[in-house]
Amino acid sequence: MNAFLGGLAENSQATVRHGLRKAADEMGYEDAPLQMVPWDRIGAPELKQLVQRWRGTVSNASIRIYIYSVRGVVKSCMSHNLVHRDQYEPMLDVRAPKGTNRIGLGQYVKEKDRRRMLQSCGEDERKVLGKRDKAMLSILFGSGVRRSEATRLEIQDLNLNEGMFQVVVKGDHLVEKYLAAWAIEPLREWIAELASLNIKSGPILRRMSKGGKPLSPMSPNGLWRALGERCLYAGVPVMKPHDARRTLATDLISEHGLNIAKIALGHANIATTAIYDMTDQNIMKNIFGKKTG
Repeated sequence: MNAFLGGLAENSQATVRHGLRKAADEMGYEDAPLQMVPWDRIGAPELKQLVQRWRGTVSNASIRIYIYSVRGVVKSCMSHNLVHRDQYEPMLDVRAPKGTNRIGLGQYVKEKDRRRMLQSCGEDERKVLGKRDKAMLSILFGSGVRRSEATRLEIQDLNLNEGMFQVVVKGDHLVEKYLAAWAIEPLREWIAELASLNIKSGPILRRMSKGGKPLSPMSPNGLWRALGERCLYAGVPVMKPHDARRTLATDLISEHGLNIAKIALGHANIATTAIYDMTDQNIMKNIFGKKTG
């Protein structure tokens, strides 16, 4: 596995690791490090079964990445004489479903799942990690920024007394963003935690050592992984960072209309904001969920 990953660019490594983690979890190796998963036992039948399980739960584009990841590590096993060619080659015929699906367009995160994730941060025995993740969730769901913007955010950019911050967004524009009231206290706690470790400036969101020490800045892909790991820990459906933006957009549109949501999200075109609206889908789910037949 390490030989396969070593031949990839850093960003690609993160994507492939995510794909391998999805495959390992689906096969029952949730607690196993990726290098301990028996990749040499996987062939076309196992890969087809994985694709069937993923169908309808993640986007077809994601499934293609997962297939590439699994095939790549098995091919590496073949190169090291751990797998016979006859085991690997049929895997080349395994394909993701064609076209796009609704899952690929993102999801609205239910309030109970948001609450559960925040609650799990406080319950986490890894206290410092729990505080960091709560701050991460507060930034994502409390402001609707993109993951690249969240990872650029620095301590000195925040004005928590005013419930706002400055951040560089698409087009390299410096803009002011506002935070939901509930998101302010978790950020205060995390900044206080960083200050206690003599970190008083620089990135808010950071990688963590195994011992729970904040390290270098978190990358956008690192944020994706951290959010996925928090979902698994909290026992809620795995989501993407952009789902937080979509969720905030839907709530703002429902409560205040498209124009307010457009301003909050920083869209140039209101048509873009409308794409984020999942209100109708949620209403239909509620209507049909109440039908007893």
